[in-house]
Amino acid sequence: MVEQRDLDIIFNNPIDWEKFRNKTVLVTGATGRLGMYMVEAMNKADIDWNLNLNILALARNKRKLCQVFGNSLELPNVHTIVQDITEPIHWEGEIHYIFHTAGAASPQDFTETPVDTLWGHVQGTRNVLELAKEKNSQRILYVSTVEIYGEWKSDTGICENDMGPIFCDNERACYPEAKRLCETMLASYEAQYGIPYVGVRLCHTFGPGISLEDGRAFSEFIRNVIEGKDIVLQTDGSAVRTYTYVADAIGAMFLAFTRGKESYYNIANLENLISIRDLANLIAGLDPKRKTQVRYANQEKQNLHYLPFKLGIMNIDRIKNLGWRAQVGLEDAFRYTLESFQQRSEQ
Repeated sequence: MVEQRDLDIIFNNPIDWEKFRNKTVLVTGATGRLGMYMVEAMNKADIDWNLNLNILALARNKRKLCQVFGNSLELPNVHTIVQDITEPIHWEGEIHYIFHTAGAASPQDFTETPVDTLWGHVQGTRNVLELAKEKNSQRILYVSTVEIYGEWKSDTGICENDMGPIFCDNERACYPEAKRLCETMLASYEAQYGIPYVGVRLCHTFGPGISLEDGRAFSEFIRNVIEGKDIVLQTDGSAVRTYTYVADAIGAMFLAFTRGKESYYNIANLENLISIRDLANLIAGLDPKRKTQVRYANQEKQNLHYLPFKLGIMNIDRIKNLGWRAQVGLEDAFRYTLESFQQRSEQ
């Protein structure tokens, strides 16, 4: 379940919830770290303002749907669709809006199943767009990534109309190239079939609900603290990233969806800018038992396919102009995330 604290963060944004009145909304990837927040936020808005909103939560695993949403699934306005996103989506009634979050996005996916990662995004997005065409949907929100910008060597922030090179002749490109193609698909379906959309491009978004086994650096750091192990850096840790707490990102997405007039919006908390090395030390410092230390591995033994270049920092003027301000700093964000796993282990 999503904490009330996180719902308060989402609702502390000038979101136009009236846009959801009498609407049916499909959320793909509903049990993921983004989808679960979208479903719970819309459910709260429906209850608070009597919106007559129907929510369709699509995920592959019925058991996980029950674990994530619990009693919410008993509400008359919440419905489940249990299937893989790579299969055609069927629903008898109307679907006015689609929030498309489904798709593999971790170094473990890129390393072990690059073909599945590629087709999961491409076929899944095609199925969403075909469904939107069939239902004459009014708008799609698509969750994209900073990685579509490719290699960025300038010190200036990346704006939504910028683009850098991506070397496509390696399996690691399965993710950013699939995301680029999905963005082209959205533009093509809008041009040919008139399906409106808005996209958001995220950079390292995390919080309760993340997987600790997906190979991402921050996930591994948190898992090491929970298990009482040292954090082992696979690089010198000099790469700098921005980290956005999931509730902050979800608030920005609802703002882009309800008030945005542009095709894409960058979402990142620029206040949470930190190197991998400093992040490792910050997370190690959250260990209540003070057991976790930070050390360095032999880089020749690195197994997972991490990003082969340093990401640029995104310009976020567009989303800020809609009234968005990040509310959660780095230490609180990782503390909230760590506490969510500790509480789960105590249950």
